Amino acid sequence: MKRRFKVLLMASILLAAVGIFSFGTTELVFWNAPFNTGEVTQEYVNWWEANVDQALPAGFTVSHYFGPGSYTPMLNNFILQAKTGKPDVIEGLIENLTVYTRMNLLSSLNNWFNNWDQKDEFVKSTIDAVTINGNIYALPYNTNVRVLLYRKDIFAKYGLSVPKTWSELVTTAASITKLTGGKIYGFNFSSAVNDPRAFQEFMSWYFQASDKNPMFKNVNGTWVVTATASQLAKVLQLYHDLIYSTNDGYSAVNPQDRGDNYTQEDLGYVSGQYAMVPMGPWLWGRLNDNELAHTILASDTGIAALPIPSDGVHASYLEVKPIMINKFSKYQDADWALLKFIVSKDAMARWAEQSGFLPARKDSFEIYKQYADEHGFGWWVEGFEEQMAYGVGLAPVNWAPVQKDITTAINMVIYNVSTVNETANWLYSKLNELSSQGVL
Repeated sequence: MKRRFKVLLMASILLAAVGIFSFGTTELVFWNAPFNTGEVTQEYVNWWEANVDQALPAGFTVSHYFGPGSYTPMLNNFILQAKTGKPDVIEGLIENLTVYTRMNLLSSLNNWFNNWDQKDEFVKSTIDAVTINGNIYALPYNTNVRVLLYRKDIFAKYGLSVPKTWSELVTTAASITKLTGGKIYGFNFSSAVNDPRAFQEFMSWYFQASDKNPMFKNVNGTWVVTATASQLAKVLQLYHDLIYSTNDGYSAVNPQDRGDNYTQEDLGYVSGQYAMVPMGPWLWGRLNDNELAHTILASDTGIAALPIPSDGVHASYLEVKPIMINKFSKYQDADWALLKFIVSKDAMARWAEQSGFLPARKDSFEIYKQYADEHGFGWWVEGFEEQMAYGVGLAPVNWAPVQKDITTAINMVIYNVSTVNETANWLYSKLNELSSQGVL
């Protein structure tokens, strides 16, 4: 009887131990907009979920909840709840990183990164973009510039030339709208207030008009405005003309699409609503949305440099997308292990293959290029790669209030709330207020 009791007791202890190891796991939370918004295929998300836990320390797993959606709600929610420790790791935009560092919400990665045997695989410019005051606050996974995507079939059908200047963009786009009887609008841009794409597109046009000069520069520790009201007016005039300059009543941009966000812009192009858009390489992730999207992207799309003002230069907003660790997470070493998996050679190459962006790692890029050549979209990679030389990075300021003011100014113009010059002066004043208040 005693022997049987001892056997049962040992079995109970073993079962309890198994229970501890089976059910006593700690779940990390990773917020990631592309996993929520369709900018990467479900095939990649499935692969990622099936492999990530193996890269983590024993006892850790990762939630399959990837956050509140697109970048604006993700930014707002992270600011509100970061100090709770969740999410542990967050993907974002380079302008988000500067907001978070100003609020002291991110961990410095210096010690981990400097002792990592794979650190030299990252393109230096992408690490520079996530380094502030000597601290690396993120690892980059994605880099790109904006190009002009255009419908080759439409241009061929009507014997049109791809526009090289802003004025050509306006007239060519309005002509397409007229030639198609308004069934296809010549152009589209993002314009929702606080939409990150609307801000990024504005910065591409601004860098062209400013000869690649930054909007702000640091003078004795204070960020001062280097943009001029006339430069801002030049960019805002482009937005005005795209809406209000017409060809027999047909405009370049559908007035009903004012206020579009970036998801609407992406979906509008692959559904055949627009003949031209300023765009990054992520749109390739929409290839298999449906048969029409596949035809438009794989067969009917061409890549060109963004049109420039007649007295401007070739330039584009340079995007570097970071992955960051929440300073208040309780599991910093496990977070670093998760971060290393996200930007590992194979994971980054697979993500690029399924989304179309340019990887921030050199070894991932080589895998990606070979894959693209083998699968018939090497032209897509090469088209974006050729334009990378025109990319201009953002100054490391707090872009959140700037983004709101810029996108508000865009809406003031496209809804005809005030004239271009009045709006430019208003925006110039708002930027200087931000500088004088020290919020940058």
